[in-house]
Amino acid sequence: MKLKEDGTLPFGQVPLLEVDGKDKLPQSAAILRYLSRIAGLYPEDPIQAARVDAALDAETDAMVGPSVVSYTTRFGIDLDDEMKEKAGKAIDSEVFPRHLGNLERLLASSKTGWVAGTAEPSPADFAWVCTLAHTLPSKDRIFSAPLRTLQAYPHCQGLVEKLMGLPAIKAYYAAEQATPHN
Repeated sequence: MKLKEDGTLPFGQVPLLEVDGKDKLPQSAAILRYLSRIAGLYPEDPIQAARVDAALDAETDAMVGPSVVSYTTRFGIDLDDEMKEKAGKAIDSEVFPRHLGNLERLLASSKTGWVAGTAEPSPADFAWVCTLAHTLPSKDRIFSAPLRTLQAYPHCQGLVEKLMGLPAIKAYYAAEQATPHN
């Protein structure tokens, strides 16, 4: 709360990445793009970069409904329990399956198995895998078990397995599990 009140958080919310103790970068997508450029995961080719941006924007679009239903006060929307349930059912049965269907087709047409067809994983792959592997499974109030497990989306499952199977990602999660957290 202190960071919000003292103006440290430019938009009044986390995340915030502080770079070299002086520059403060807010917003998840901006941080992801910044770190991806530093790591060499952001394409230099403008068309390929635009494909990555489009896939990132598609992930953002897919998460708007679940975000609004989950964080109503953040968006200034007062939904009662009945409306939340109704919205959750529509998201689960129509909205999110449409987004996953689009992603499934995109992955099916990718020659590399990465969302934007890049040679290496891009920020779009990381964003989508975070959504598919972490957000969906944790939102059982909104998403049904078949959707949370990606039963009808084998290419989406394949993307998660491909990214999570990268040696650096496996090492990161192994180290994270081995680290005691308070």
